[in-house]
Amino acid sequence: MLDRSAAPEVSFNPEINLLNYQTSILRNAIPVYSIADSRHEVVGIQFFFSGGKKLEASKGASYFATHLLKSGTKTFNVNYINDFFEFRGAFVQIQSGLDYDSISLYCLSEKLEEVLPFFLVLVNESNFPEDQIDKLRKKKIQEININLQKSNYWANKLLKQSLFGTHAYGHLISIDDIEALERANIQSFWNSALNNIGFVTITGKFDEELVLKLLENFLKAPKPRSIAATKFKFEVSRQIKSLESSEQTSLKIGLPTIELTHSDYPALSLGNTIWGGYFGSRLMQTIREEKGLTYGIRSSFLHLQEVSYLQISADLKKGAGEETLSLIESELNLLIQKSVSSDELNKVKSFIIGEYKSGTESIFDKMSKIKFLKVHNLPDNYFVELYRKILESNSENVAKAIEKYIVPQLFHVVIVE
Repeated sequence: MLDRSAAPEVSFNPEINLLNYQTSILRNAIPVYSIADSRHEVVGIQFFFSGGKKLEASKGASYFATHLLKSGTKTFNVNYINDFFEFRGAFVQIQSGLDYDSISLYCLSEKLEEVLPFFLVLVNESNFPEDQIDKLRKKKIQEININLQKSNYWANKLLKQSLFGTHAYGHLISIDDIEALERANIQSFWNSALNNIGFVTITGKFDEELVLKLLENFLKAPKPRSIAATKFKFEVSRQIKSLESSEQTSLKIGLPTIELTHSDYPALSLGNTIWGGYFGSRLMQTIREEKGLTYGIRSSFLHLQEVSYLQISADLKKGAGEETLSLIESELNLLIQKSVSSDELNKVKSFIIGEYKSGTESIFDKMSKIKFLKVHNLPDNYFVELYRKILESNSENVAKAIEKYIVPQLFHVVIVE
């Protein structure tokens, strides 16, 4: 008879396996990374365009170009394009990023031969009709006007400006940008983007010969435009902004940090997870559970092509910014001064490994990790080595890394209330 008073045995395998995928190089020199799986009748194709916002000559051009790709060509209007995808059960996803833009097509495998050529025509021949530009312009201006009443929007805006100044990383699209943007700016940006295709990914069940042939016929050979790396001058900043309409306080803290490949990154990543990187973290336990100052607080690393930085974010009870900042620093000092127990260390290591494993269960999850490797120019065994080193880290490693790289005196602090 089943003994319900005893907890079941839990088995946990910490081993991280290498991600398996295929690489093809088109005649036009564009790399294609694929994971084939014939068990499911779906396929996803994603195109990565290098440059993103950094390629913009006119602010906002990246966002408008990508989000208007389905707005029309000389032959097809927006209604025809939307109906085409809808009737075939296909959909398109857009991402406008700082370092790259991406567009993705998802459809049933049996529809790919019909849908992919039409999708590639849009990529190459979108002409960004004026009426659709005006429609998106009005929508985006309305969105910004709403955001200007929100404390978390202002906190994000001010932190990015503090960290990155006039660089593309430090700019959020403004109403002035949108009003100044013209169709020619959008078309010019997209023409440049088509010459900056970084790579393509394919996931699911697909006819490899058919897909590669179509890609070779429709995609231009890349002519990368070099973008000089910026030497950022980070100066400590502390900003407090009052917002009459706000019913909460938003806190953001930023700090430049080491890159993904740095030898200290595994221990630092582990320490940050303990401190504020997951739901059971110390910051959550103290600031949410004990003090009741927030529904959630998180400390996370953001890795861009030119810089990596730590960001701490929380929406708080009105007026709780200074108290929360003090608690954040107190928990940081405890992490440095008092050894992390083996129980807590093992619990967080298990969480980190488990999170990675759950994030690589499906083929689309696996491809997401592969895209991360390619975007950041990391070796195929990066995750294997990262998590091996995390598992080998001890309390002393963690404390040293935290003390060395997370220094409160260097925080960029923004409080909006």
